[in-house]
Amino acid sequence: MADERKSNFHVLTLNCWGIPYVSKMWEERKVLIAEELAKGRYDIVSLQEIWSRSDFELISQKVADVLPYSHYFYSGVIGSGVCVFSRYPIIDAFAYRYSLNGYMYNITHGDWFGGKAIGYCVIDHPKQPIHFFTTHMHAEYNQSRQYVPHRTVQSYQLSQFIQHLTQPTDAVIVCGDMNCEPSQLCYRVIKDVTGLVDAWEKHGEVKPGCYGNTSDVSHNTFSGDKNLSSTLKGGPEDGHRIDFIFYRCTQESLECVDCEVTMGLVPGKNFSFSDHEAVTASFVVKDSAVDKTDSFQGTVPDMKKSQEALSDTQKVISGAINTLSSGNYLWIFVACAMLFFVILPVMFPAAEHSPLSLYHATGKILYLVRIVTTVFLSSFLFYLIFNTREEYSVYKNVQQMIEIQLKQISPRKRTTGNSCL
Repeated sequence: MADERKSNFHVLTLNCWGIPYVSKMWEERKVLIAEELAKGRYDIVSLQEIWSRSDFELISQKVADVLPYSHYFYSGVIGSGVCVFSRYPIIDAFAYRYSLNGYMYNITHGDWFGGKAIGYCVIDHPKQPIHFFTTHMHAEYNQSRQYVPHRTVQSYQLSQFIQHLTQPTDAVIVCGDMNCEPSQLCYRVIKDVTGLVDAWEKHGEVKPGCYGNTSDVSHNTFSGDKNLSSTLKGGPEDGHRIDFIFYRCTQESLECVDCEVTMGLVPGKNFSFSDHEAVTASFVVKDSAVDKTDSFQGTVPDMKKSQEALSDTQKVISGAINTLSSGNYLWIFVACAMLFFVILPVMFPAAEHSPLSLYHATGKILYLVRIVTTVFLSSFLFYLIFNTREEYSVYKNVQQMIEIQLKQISPRKRTTGNSCL
């Protein structure tokens, strides 16, 4: 049994929806989540939305007997919310904060304050090192698609992070809440540019009531649509598949054998573990006997799909740059109007007998309004000058990087093949 445990391991990823004082029943749910993980069914666990350090420490203590190694990825003002627990030693770790994380002024969205990031660990499995990546990308919040460019940049940066930190023959696992579905560009960038395999797509077992969806499924007590028609409940359109486990490997190093959705309703309770369902995948890891210099034994991305994903990313980035440029004219007009209102008394001072002077109530109110406007104007100009310029620079940087990649791909003979399929 011990040898089997060394060869086989199980990965789980779950968005815990752990916002203190906001998430429903979090104080009870975090204990139940920890107790479920402490049963020892999983060997590597990635959790998202663990915003409080004390919550991370509580879970760490409860799972210490089966998952003694853990790491929290700090980022932003309140932390990335992403952490990893492992049965095997974590021998290296690194966090990369995405260049674009929403907007500071959207306080209710919170992604900017969380500093969405990529967490990277090297996990020392007895057979061979596992390169483990976990992340939580920017949410959409509504149907405006406002954050599509930001999430597209995040997807591209994740793909580059994976490409630059690993070799084609390495055993690589990537998981987390990507906040995108398989039909969307962000998914294609993550999967096709890197040559990753979607564990559910390849090994998921579709059965009545389960089509791999992890968010907004009707049976979830926190996010499920209770008004969903009976014909859609339990079907492929019941919810969204936005939580993933991807992997990349060779047949000689790592093999995925199954994938399933789990941790829905808490056993014996009438509520769910979280507003998301968890995804788990089982792997068989073998002795690292692959010649690392032989690139042909490693996973090779489909060049045609990679090129298409990169080209579509270019279009999204170009559109974002155009929108950013056209929107500046409106912001400049607003800033000028606010500035004119603030300096108006300097240019045209009110006479003592005027109702607009400080000797009258109206004048005092206007004076206070100008003070508030000055504060808003300062913040507004800071955003207009610095934040907008930074966003533009990120878009241009990604655009240039993709241009280089497309030039490298185009002359090549397009080959397909993935040895771990």
